[in-house]
Amino acid sequence: MIGAVVLMRPSKSVQDLQLKSVKKKYKSKGFAAGCSREVIERGGAEMLGWTLDELIQRTIDALKTFQE
Repeated sequence: MIGAVVLMRPSKSVQDLQLKSVKKKYKSKGFAAGCSREVIERGGAEMLGWTLDELIQRTIDALKTFQE
């Protein structure tokens, strides 16, 4: 999901990606339709005891360490 959002950005970089951008696309069921939102919510956030926002933000932050 986050990778698809990054590819749609003019910069094609996660460095300037914000949580609100991912959340906006997340709500659009047609965007990254093959990405299961249920798996993200139940298999990611709930299992870790995090909110969806926490999961997305922590993932963005982690990805920023790998991309210059």
